[in-house]
Amino acid sequence: MKKLIIATAVITACVAPQAFAQSSNFAGFSAGIGANIANTRGEYAAPRLALSGSDTDNNVSLQLQYSSPMTESFLLGFGATVNMGDQKSGKFGTDQTKVKDSYSLYIAPGYAFNSNWLGYAKVAYLYANAQDAYGNSQKFDNGWGYGIGAQVLMTKNWFGQFEYMSNDYGQKDYSPTEKVKGKSDVVTLSVGYKF
Repeated sequence: MKKLIIATAVITACVAPQAFAQSSNFAGFSAGIGANIANTRGEYAAPRLALSGSDTDNNVSLQLQYSSPMTESFLLGFGATVNMGDQKSGKFGTDQTKVKDSYSLYIAPGYAFNSNWLGYAKVAYLYANAQDAYGNSQKFDNGWGYGIGAQVLMTKNWFGQFEYMSNDYGQKDYSPTEKVKGKSDVVTLSVGYKF
């Protein structure tokens, strides 16, 4: 029995890495930095008044992720992103609003088409602050984002990444009679390192 257990362990150690070889190229911890281009839309509603505005702006994001192979081609990633800097989200009259302090926590199932190309989907929990021209802010702490992306390995450790996300930050009460909503479409180009 002891020999059978040892033989099984040796065979598993030799076979498992090759069985998941394609997806394992993308497995493990990684970190990346990206350039975002976001079209952000805000809506403001009060009794007998409805305003909306949108703006396109850019900033930089940081990404940390851990991915685990599930099969030869499929893997599952868990991670977080942090946006560095504010993004304009439209004007209400002459008052410029912006999104600040935004981050996400996400799950990203992926499919390795070959040893260098990975496609993935993403579902993200979103957090952000919306700030008006007077410095008043509203926390959006229950938003959700959905997107798709692709990674290409340029070397064993360095990769490039393209991603599109559609984000809905939800609706918040700005006051008892005022409501604010926020949405954005974001394209990100990143470079990263897999440890």
